[in-house]
Amino acid sequence: MKDTERHNYIGDHIRKLREGKGWTQQMLGNKLGKKASTISAYETNAKLPSVDCLIEMADLLGVSLDTLVYGENADLLSVHTLTQEQKKIVTAIVQAFEDTSLNAKNTDQRLRLVAEVVRLLAK
Repeated sequence: MKDTERHNYIGDHIRKLREGKGWTQQMLGNKLGKKASTISAYETNAKLPSVDCLIEMADLLGVSLDTLVYGENADLLSVHTLTQEQKKIVTAIVQAFEDTSLNAKNTDQRLRLVAEVVRLLAK
């Protein structure tokens, strides 16, 4: 997805998150120091909020900036928030599953990785 295409979805995410809080455009606008018409322009993608506004909006709506921008796709793994150990495991998982052969070595490697992920989740 191109950045210009992504812009066309931010407004939908803002609207859904605002409505999820039970807020009107006026209420969100008041919290951000903006007019309701500005919030409407954001939600219809007629205007793109500044980065500072997006950060403040995400904070007010209680979501990450990723969720505000990407919506439900924000649940996809973001390596920026992972520890070094977690990054190594993700890299190993990707490498193990790139190989589509079903040989014993590959299967054993995949099982070890699953065990490692379970160990990390149990922490």
